[in-house]
Amino acid sequence: MSFNNKAFIDSSVSTAKIIITTVIPYFLLAELLVYFELMHVIAQIFTPFTALLNLPPEAALALASGIFLNLYAAIAFAAPLGLSVYDWTILGLFLGVLHSIPVESAIMKKLGISWIKSIGFRVIMAFVVITPLIIIPVDVLFENPNKVSDALYQISSTTPNNFVDFLLLKIYESILLSIEIIVLVSLVIFIITIIKGFNFLKKFDHHLSTIMALITGVLIGITYGAGVLLKEAKYMSKQQITSVCYFLMVAHAIIEDTLLFVFFGADILLLIIIRLFFASIVFLSISVYYKTKLI
Repeated sequence: MSFNNKAFIDSSVSTAKIIITTVIPYFLLAELLVYFELMHVIAQIFTPFTALLNLPPEAALALASGIFLNLYAAIAFAAPLGLSVYDWTILGLFLGVLHSIPVESAIMKKLGISWIKSIGFRVIMAFVVITPLIIIPVDVLFENPNKVSDALYQISSTTPNNFVDFLLLKIYESILLSIEIIVLVSLVIFIITIIKGFNFLKKFDHHLSTIMALITGVLIGITYGAGVLLKEAKYMSKQQITSVCYFLMVAHAIIEDTLLFVFFGADILLLIIIRLFFASIVFLSISVYYKTKLI
């Protein structure tokens, strides 16, 4: 096994920059909207949509930013809302499937999946994966579904006396939250770098391109794993590419994406098991479809 220090440092620094430039401004924006009592006004517009997800209307901006930007922006908007364990799990499942749409749909397009197909599929599956949490009584799935997140950034109990004090406090909290996420993500990158250094992975030949693409996508994700996915796709059949792409659109970056929401209280087993379960059904369904065509 070999560990690539440069790759780890470069990935960590690059990701830290993204986190800092995303979390701090969006966290502050969310807090300002709450402070000036504008969050409630904006939330009312999205009430029908958030109602479908059993989420409070205030979570609308977290959903929108996660879908069109990235999960760090979603976390920044959701962190100040005092969401429950149940809310964070719903949010983690939904956005685990439907996030960073512009970037990841472009990658899917390069792999042969059209924008309409990839976006349409992910929208549908985002609602499908939360179905168990909607139809199964919450007391069956959670010990304490209404427990509010106790993330470290919330330790401040200071009540600001004026707007300047409020702003300084929220800047401090946004920086603290950014540092915590950077530490968490850097740990994930460290683990992934170790995994990538295993000698047995380097011995994969192109007969195992499908397995390599799946492992890469599940562990690293569509965006960070794009290089490997595009390279391995050259040695895969149309059926294999389709199966891998649709599987990964439901379950990718299973470590980092999951831990980001678990950090705030989401149930780790539900996030992993539900996404992998539905992704496997999709994968098998595509395999059966292609076999049926050949008969």
